[in-house]
Amino acid sequence: MMKLSYFFLLAIILLSYSGQSISGVYKQVDEDGNVTYSNVQSRNAEEVDLPPLVVVPSVESKGVDNRIRQRRENKIIKKQRQEIMQHISEETEVLENLKAEYKDGNPDRLGSERNYQRYLDRVDRLKKEIGFREANLQALQRQLDELPQPE
Repeated sequence: MMKLSYFFLLAIILLSYSGQSISGVYKQVDEDGNVTYSNVQSRNAEEVDLPPLVVVPSVESKGVDNRIRQRRENKIIKKQRQEIMQHISEETEVLENLKAEYKDGNPDRLGSERNYQRYLDRVDRLKKEIGFREANLQALQRQLDELPQPE
């Protein structure tokens, strides 16, 4: 198989020299078993009958390029959608935990909040954090809605 590949490669190289007229390809095997191909007939060389070259016409690549580009874009869109959905999932979990702690504005008082103002500050902080997380979720949902559906 290797010799056959070598033979065809050599034949193509020999045929590619347009300045030389090739009347045939000759194969010579020396006493060590080394095979040499040439376009010049020499002593102990035998002419090799080559099959005709098959020329395949080129393919119109415009449609192929468009399909490849579309597949790449779809892959990017899918990845972006997955990342946004992951962020939405994480934000939703954090928001649920905050709401559970907030308890509609009446969270449990912690032992470190003997001072009532500390409690009120924490309630206010929780309320602001819930608002912030809800705004994040809305922004993420808008981003997801603006992304085109992959084809």
